[in-house]
Amino acid sequence: MDAAQLRYLQGLVQSPGNRQLSAVAKRCSEEFRIGTRVGRHFKYDEKDIAYAIAVLRSHGLPVTSTEILDRADAAIRPGITEKRGTTAPHGDSVAYRLFRCGMPQGVGYGVACAIEVSQLPADMMMVVENFETFRQLHRYGWVMKRIESVVACLVVFRGDTVYSVGDATQCVESSKLPKIGFHDFDPAGLYMSATLPGLVEHLMPSISVLEAAVSEGRRSDLYFSQIAQFEGRLEKETRANIRDAWKLMRRMQKGLPQEWMRDLT
Repeated sequence: MDAAQLRYLQGLVQSPGNRQLSAVAKRCSEEFRIGTRVGRHFKYDEKDIAYAIAVLRSHGLPVTSTEILDRADAAIRPGITEKRGTTAPHGDSVAYRLFRCGMPQGVGYGVACAIEVSQLPADMMMVVENFETFRQLHRYGWVMKRIESVVACLVVFRGDTVYSVGDATQCVESSKLPKIGFHDFDPAGLYMSATLPGLVEHLMPSISVLEAAVSEGRRSDLYFSQIAQFEGRLEKETRANIRDAWKLMRRMQKGLPQEWMRDLT
């Protein structure tokens, strides 16, 4: 990976969104299969951002640049305005919730910088893929039952176009807590859980309940659109319960969005 590719992928993680066609965007697509070309642009979805993070990690490179200033710091640096060369207003922001014995603490969710969230006192950290699920997590009865034995469970949203995936990743990687990954039941979701440091569980309903929901959902598109990209990695994965989840997914050849798991028992 050259310096231009490094900066480009770090930029995608720090500020997700589509980009104009360029030589570096084309190289990242050809070499790492990140992004989809549409005319004179490259489109990037959340799966592309997750894969960009994985590529940077695999090369032993930082996920985000550490040279970006906040606006207060920029104000005292000559030649730098508060709006150019600085972090966005939502920069270094991680959304989190705290549950004690399966009960939410307070209403809504909090936002703090990555290092602050990573240092919150807790016994377990759960990383949640989708924002709707993150906000409604207390309505997932089977999830609350799963964590009722955990005195303090810190739940972190893995990021989107508002709360940076890179900031959430920094938070997760800085934390020494054991991790639960709660992602979509699809190849990309399993891979996201598998890359969490300290993974102890990929969270999903009981096999019988999940199997029935997957069959009813009929989301074969989630499986076949991702299988080529993630199959090789998941075949080698032995951490936590990823192997059992992957075995079921391969047999059913379907996936299930985590939003569809809310009312399962």
